[in-house]
Amino acid sequence: MSLKKKPIILTLTPFYLPGYRGGGPIRSIANMVDRLSDDYQFLILTSDRDFDDNVPYPNVKVNAWNQVGNAKVFYASPSMRNIFGITRLLRETEYDLLYLNSFFSVPFTIFPLIVKWISLIGNKATVVAPRGEFSEGALKLKSRKKSYFIKLARLMGLYNNVTWHASTAYERADIQIVMTDKVLPEVAGNISVAADLTDMNNSGLKIAVDEKVESSHHLKVCFLSRLSPKKNLDFALSVLARVSVPVQFTIYGPQEDLVYWDRCVKLINQLPAHIIVIYAGSVPHEHVHASLAKHDLFFLPTHGENYGHVFIESWFAGLPVLISDQTPWRDLEKRQLGWDLSLDAPDEFVRALEMAAGFDNIKWERVRQSCIQFAIEQKIGAEALVLNRNLFAGALAAVAP
Repeated sequence: MSLKKKPIILTLTPFYLPGYRGGGPIRSIANMVDRLSDDYQFLILTSDRDFDDNVPYPNVKVNAWNQVGNAKVFYASPSMRNIFGITRLLRETEYDLLYLNSFFSVPFTIFPLIVKWISLIGNKATVVAPRGEFSEGALKLKSRKKSYFIKLARLMGLYNNVTWHASTAYERADIQIVMTDKVLPEVAGNISVAADLTDMNNSGLKIAVDEKVESSHHLKVCFLSRLSPKKNLDFALSVLARVSVPVQFTIYGPQEDLVYWDRCVKLINQLPAHIIVIYAGSVPHEHVHASLAKHDLFFLPTHGENYGHVFIESWFAGLPVLISDQTPWRDLEKRQLGWDLSLDAPDEFVRALEMAAGFDNIKWERVRQSCIQFAIEQKIGAEALVLNRNLFAGALAAVAP
């Protein structure tokens, strides 16, 4: 008896392993490959270098297929990431479903959809994951340019007949708001909600508890993300300027926008003496847990996240989070997981930091155990696994002959 052939998913994404500066989508896709490889075969088309790097990754074959874990990965050079190179790859590669991990990426989403729109690759099943790009805060950044493209894409019908992948019900609502209009109401009709998959690695649980007992009169707070307007570091610094308790604030992340970073440096230089700021650069994924575990609190007042793997990592390291209400994680204070607050209420962020500084050892232990337990529950994620499996099965069935 012959084994049933697994459907092939061709995944296009701006960044992938061994990169890490591209943020959460790298982890989302890597975890999906690890946990769904029994059901689907994954091919991944991505950049040949990490975010903001000028040279390709070492030890990979560029413009060729590489075996990376359970997936085959094509690392495309800049010369291949044009409409002609993408067209050639899509036409030469055997696959059953296109999985596009952005809405606005020109080479990895717009080019493939144009190729499909002009009927050069047939009616392939297609799934589009906006990855938080439709959140209200994210759309406010470069809003005019984004608005023009959305209107043009809807007019062309570029995103017609795709399945949308929303990580949460909040993101589903964002997709409906952005993509639905009176002319094409079916555009946002096919939205599957499937939470991003987490990795199953539970190593490091002991370090999350033990490294917290170090005493210090400073509240140890960290920020770990790309240093871009969307992640809102300048807001975090403006909040810290108003905090009356001693804080040591460590910033991890690549300097995505140098003009923005210069603005943040000016804010850092204006902070009072009891606020100590350390810039510690980028952190490879394998060092994230240990880096987080050195702190008391994770602070990321983002303008929008569709999921936020770094929050799971923070909880798993025993850190409560101080975040905006522009993510799917809500009611955190009630569950002893941190705070989710409105960006229109900076006083509440100040209150949260000063409250955390006042926790005694018993309170900290309760909070840490709540965080770790919650993170373990999220990592198991049996329901999310089923929903992600069904996401692709449904998209394939929609175009089956």
